[in-house]
Amino acid sequence: MRRTFLLVAVALMVVPVAAFEATAQLVDRRMVHAFLAKDDKGEPATTFSADALNIYLIWKSEQLQPGDEIRVIWIAEDIGKAGPEESKIGERSIPVHKPNEDGSCFVSRPRDRLWPVGKYRAEVYIGKRAAAVLKFTIQPGANIEGH
Repeated sequence: MRRTFLLVAVALMVVPVAAFEATAQLVDRRMVHAFLAKDDKGEPATTFSADALNIYLIWKSEQLQPGDEIRVIWIAEDIGKAGPEESKIGERSIPVHKPNEDGSCFVSRPRDRLWPVGKYRAEVYIGKRAAAVLKFTIQPGANIEGH
């Protein structure tokens, strides 16, 4: 009985210390909201035609600090025989100058070719921390909107 009381007393002393340590951690409130589009002023899209010249990522940041960097990595997840799975096809780093900034970047289709049909994604980072993953597909056919 005395041993059980001692274990409970020790456990109760440890809990407040652990709770204090958890609240002492800094909360990272930096955020980036992003979507993909057919042009730099376009509507959100997740499907693009194989003849699209560029695929745009449009973003808006919240609570970033001057000197922070938004990094976008473009990846071909599965494009069949056109290339290996999980291939990096582009990367862009954008320095941030104010806390609530917005902007865009793009990846271009391969020169003198159409986009390989398949599944892709854009990974968005604030520095080294992942902030968003945007998946999209490339489908065969012509872009009827002319973008």
